[in-house]
Order: sequence, then structure tokens, then C-alpha cells
Amino acid sequence: MPSPPPDDVRQPSPGTVGGWLESRTPPPPELLRSRILRALGDGRDRAVADTERVCLDAAERVLSRLFADGTGSRNEAVDLLAADALVTYALEFAAETSSEFEVTATRALERFGQLDQERV
Repeated sequence: MPSPPPDDVRQPSPGTVGGWLESRTPPPPELLRSRILRALGDGRDRAVADTERVCLDAAERVLSRLFADGTGSRNEAVDLLAADALVTYALEFAAETSSEFEVTATRALERFGQLDQERV
């Protein structure tokens, strides 16, 4: 899935994942925003109803790559912050739209807890 170039400044459609993220305030700093968009790739054009899944999938890809290739260098910190922001956005969306937020949050925690288990 191709990632948007860092200078991709097209405005997301309001009914998309990207549109929902753009509506969040305060906006993230530009470097973090660009890493979030890179992690989302084409997922930012998906329907807003898919926000939770798209954000969690993107966070998982970022974390899996860091676990596999990461060296713990400072330049990876922004990627880790992007993964954290994506999980936060997913849970924020679920809290706003789902009547089963606790189930959603528990599943997300279990999902990311298994990433480290897969490395062992």
C-alpha cells in the first residue's frame, strides 16, 4: 500500500478517516502528522466508519516494523509517537461512536500485547 509523499497536502474528504483525523483538535505537530499520514497510507481515504480499524491496523504495522527493524535510535521516536497517536485516535473514535467501548479497548490492548509475544 503506497504511502503519501511527505509533501502531499491534498485535503481529505470529510466522510473519510483522513477527514475525521483532520477534525481533531489540537492538531498534532507537523512532523508527527506526516508520520501518521504515512502510516495510514491509502487508509486515510477509507470511510469514516472504518476509522478505528484503519488506525489500529496502521499502528500495528508501525510497531511490527519497529520490533523487526528497530535499533532504538532517536529517529524512531517519531514513529513510536505516531503509533501511539493512531491507537489513541482509534480509541477516541470508538468512545465517540461505539456502545461497546470497553470491549473495543480490551481487544486493542490484547492485540498490541501479542506483538511482543510474536517476537519471542
